[in-house]
Amino acid sequence: MPARRAIQHDRRGAQSTSMNQPALIRVSQLRHRYANAAVLALDDVSLSIPQGCNFGLIGPNGAGKTTLLSILTGLQAVQFGSVAVAGMDVARDGRRIKSISALVPQDNAFYGGLTGRENLRFFADVYGLTNAQWRERLEYCTGVCSLGESLDKRVAQYSGGMKRRLNLAIGLLNAPQILYLDEPTVGIDVLSRRVIIEAIQAMRTQSTTVIYTSHYLEEVEALCDELAVIDRGRLVARDSTANLLQRGSQQSLLLSFAQVPPPSALQALQRWQPHALHAQQFELSVPQSGDLETIMQRCNAQQLPITQVQFGISRLERIYASLLQHQTGEAEAQP
Repeated sequence: MPARRAIQHDRRGAQSTSMNQPALIRVSQLRHRYANAAVLALDDVSLSIPQGCNFGLIGPNGAGKTTLLSILTGLQAVQFGSVAVAGMDVARDGRRIKSISALVPQDNAFYGGLTGRENLRFFADVYGLTNAQWRERLEYCTGVCSLGESLDKRVAQYSGGMKRRLNLAIGLLNAPQILYLDEPTVGIDVLSRRVIIEAIQAMRTQSTTVIYTSHYLEEVEALCDELAVIDRGRLVARDSTANLLQRGSQQSLLLSFAQVPPPSALQALQRWQPHALHAQQFELSVPQSGDLETIMQRCNAQQLPITQVQFGISRLERIYASLLQHQTGEAEAQP
């Protein structure tokens, strides 16, 4: 693991400017197949990641996210294609790339028999920090991860959330340019989750580039300026978060009903292709805002009591589900 830097940032401003920043990471036609695997783990993936942005990498389990992270961080060799990080080729300059990168894995990577302070000191020595750098980084890392009161306890006594915070603090020690976060908040308490989210938000003022994977899409939506969606080893979408949400909001009407609508009532709305999100919640495709009145009239005629209406608002979870459904449809259509 390596480490990272610190920051305070307005995400809205970042979304409007990060696409104009120079690319720090360039992936071109990347393919990867594991031994004895019937299909490719990565299939012709090409993307660029600008310097200084929070970049979300999302997709279902087995989509290829971890494989891509492993290649970017040098844990897996490039089989086909090319990967450049900060102008350096991963295949040739892996050691230099690792010196400016940090990976905080989903699994904890420290020594349970040591205290938090001893773990941090050990990794500071691995990074080659001077005593002055150690003192400075210890103060910052323990502060941003809220570990001060637990530093001298054995890590085996830490809660799951505290262990995740220590995992992040170890990564922050060396202040790298690029930070890879693999599911940093999965399965932890609310307080630890908030601490980690705030720590990620604080990594922006020194132009740290954060690559963030998570199944908690509300976190991704709140934290990430840009997104890539991967499914079955292929790149399904790549855009700014704002553009992806706007893309869905142009035609999306969300209706929540007080009861489960009968098939006959849904048939009256068939023109707008109602898609069930839950038994009593449906998403309709509405190309023109003028259709709204007609839809409401038909709901009244079918005696469908509406409890909530959302139009022009799109959440990442819905866009994500739509992209994956479209991808599944294309795959099933293949001969």
